[in-house]
Amino acid sequence: MKKLRSLRAQAGVSATAVVFFAAGIGILTATPAAAYAGYCNDTVGRTISNSGMRASIPAYNNNVDCQMYQGASGPEVKALQITLNKCYGRSLSTDGIFGKNTYDALVYAQGKEGIGTDGGYGKETRTNIKWAFQYSGGLGQWSCFYLNW
Repeated sequence: MKKLRSLRAQAGVSATAVVFFAAGIGILTATPAAAYAGYCNDTVGRTISNSGMRASIPAYNNNVDCQMYQGASGPEVKALQITLNKCYGRSLSTDGIFGKNTYDALVYAQGKEGIGTDGGYGKETRTNIKWAFQYSGGLGQWSCFYLNW
């Protein structure tokens, strides 16, 4: 008897799916991009309390949940390039252009941190890479820290 009920339930679910499909009604799921505010277009500053250390983090209209890929350009890319140079030993030109070298350096950092190595910048990369913080007053003094989001 239990088996018959189970088979009826499975048939009911299947029939419902066929009806929705035939009517052109789909079950939508959010894409990963839906979690992002937008394409990074600027930076926001982050400081470590009472330390005088500051980092620039890519953002979209002050929201750090943004994404960028090869082909992007601007201060948000420069912030990423500085971090890749200072925290991951890369030697990128900090020109603010997300080209092949920046892509390769980001893949390297993603690999070092054990996250997906797609060469794209998004929330997972932001939260799992070390960021370059510069002491106030410059003096060329940098330290690298993970951000607590």
